[in-house]
Amino acid sequence: MNKSAEAAIDKPITDAIQEAIEEAKADSDMSFLKKQKEDEIRMKLDQFAKELSAVKKQRDQH
Repeated sequence: MNKSAEAAIDKPITDAIQEAIEEAKADSDMSFLKKQKEDEIRMKLDQFAKELSAVKKQRDQH
């Protein structure tokens, strides 16, 4: 195979590899952001549950 044919094959392969790497990074970033958002929601739900429990205890005392 001559140099230009090799370059024609190598470039698309390199581009495909680079594209796959970028997609993997984007997927990783999205997974991280999703997990971060889920953790935030869990913390808010936990806080709400604590407040609800405190209110219920106050009601039960009266």
